[in-house]
Amino acid sequence: MPKGDIHAQIDARVQEFVTDLTALIRESAFDAVREAIEGASAGSAAPKRRAAASAGGPARKGAKKKASRRRTKGGRRVRRTEEQIAALGDAFLDYVKQNPGQRLEEIGVGLSMDTADLKRPVTNLMEAGKLRTEGKKRGTRYFAGRGGATTGAPRKKASKKKVSRKKAAAR
Repeated sequence: MPKGDIHAQIDARVQEFVTDLTALIRESAFDAVREAIEGASAGSAAPKRRAAASAGGPARKGAKKKASRRRTKGGRRVRRTEEQIAALGDAFLDYVKQNPGQRLEEIGVGLSMDTADLKRPVTNLMEAGKLRTEGKKRGTRYFAGRGGATTGAPRKKASKKKVSRKKAAAR
């Protein structure tokens, strides 16, 4: 059998495989669109991936972890007690005392916790004056010590008044 015949047969089978695969992909896409349209017209506006996430299946990377942590089987949010929040705050404060100047993301990794779960305890610590921060937004670094809201009246910022050149020279 000449080499040309073998190559022609291989090319024909590859082309047949590609044609079959393309047909299967189209059919799958049409099925997905049909299900989405039927679901929307039946009153269920939730896409299939959201339904899978609420049923415990992963809708996207990491969704299963979040769904199991924050929601019960009925889909209701899990409410933490004040004791749980205080315990998280104590753990956060202990970690910050041992590792001052870290960002919330770094502290979350150190405590093996999601940063969203730490925001409420951090706010409570700031209000109690047990925690202070330096920086803004994602660059905020946390330190143990006096900070946050005071129990008395809020402090006034020093105003920067414009001083004329004559008055400045007279000083």
